[in-house]
Amino acid sequence: MHWVFTGLLIAVSAGIVVYTGYLLRRLFTAEPAAPDAPVEPTP
Repeated sequence: MHWVFTGLLIAVSAGIVVYTGYLLRRLFTAEPAAPDAPVEPTP
C-alpha cells in the first residue's frame, strides 16, 4: 500500500515542477503591458 503514497508524492512533485516551469516561462516571455494613459512627448 505504501507504493500508492509514493506514486502520489512523485505525481504531486512532478506537477509542482511543471507548474513552476510554466510560471517561469510565462514570466520571462510575457510582453510588457501597454501604458494606460498615452505618454506625451517632452519638448
